[in-house]
Amino acid sequence: MRSLVSYFEGAKLHFTVNQYTLRVVRWIARVSSAFTAALILLIFIGEGIAEGIEPILHLSAREGAMMVAFVAVWLGLLLGWRWELYGGLLTVCGMAAFYLLDYLFSGTFPRGPFFLIFASPSLLFLYCGLQTRKKSKTDTT
Repeated sequence: MRSLVSYFEGAKLHFTVNQYTLRVVRWIARVSSAFTAALILLIFIGEGIAEGIEPILHLSAREGAMMVAFVAVWLGLLLGWRWELYGGLLTVCGMAAFYLLDYLFSGTFPRGPFFLIFASPSLLFLYCGLQTRKKSKTDTT
């Protein structure tokens, strides 16, 4: 019995993403980012209704910095609909800043997968943006 490596030796395997696959991944990213952005907005609205606007006016430096980072995550999820690469990068950078700030202020990272789940559509946006960019570069050359 031949090994798997020897079986594929000499075979030219080119994995290309066809337009259908890219379109499906793009819509999965868009729908999941819409749900995620709506959930984040719903949480903010719910907190605003329950607590009022007063707590937002008296945020500590830590809370303010982390709020800015999380707003960047939210904006990246929305911008990914039009500019996939930039929206994905903004979300990933916002989430990295959120985790870094939490670590700097508390010495620990946020617990649980929930914040990473909020940012997960950005990975699909990055994938689509990079594939589209790679395709446009190969079309021009």
